[in-house]
Amino acid sequence: MTNAPARHVCLAIFVGFAVAAAATLSAQANDPMVGTWKLNVAQSKYSPGPAPKSQTLVISGTDQARKLVVDVTPATGPAQHWEVSGGAGADLPVTGTNANADTYTFKRVNATTLEAQYKKGGKPTIKQTAVVSADGKTLTVTGTGMDATGKPVNNVAVYER
Repeated sequence: MTNAPARHVCLAIFVGFAVAAAATLSAQANDPMVGTWKLNVAQSKYSPGPAPKSQTLVISGTDQARKLVVDVTPATGPAQHWEVSGGAGADLPVTGTNANADTYTFKRVNATTLEAQYKKGGKPTIKQTAVVSADGKTLTVTGTGMDATGKPVNNVAVYER
């Protein structure tokens, strides 16, 4: 003899999880920021330089649970890797090797634009504005402020999918 009510409860729970997962995937699929972005060094401008040899940026999740993973091969020195996870509006801890930040805060400006503030030791360092192009193929990140050593920064990094 089967327990039909228990089967329906299990099915309802499974359907609930499936719907929630589909909604999350749908929100990610509709967010033009989400994806893997590779730096186009030739189109980017770094002041002060030099520009990194390469950089990959992976953005996933939603504004309520965003994850950012950055891998950089600098012009000199060892490779760098750092990550940040969490929701918009909060100071989120940066893990890994980011010399300019130990926390990161971001907010959504509109469907194609995010703003972020990096801080080191509680002091603002670099503010970034990230904008996805209308065709969704290019991400331009403008960074201004001071690096952790107090040098002015004015970078325009151009990424492609």
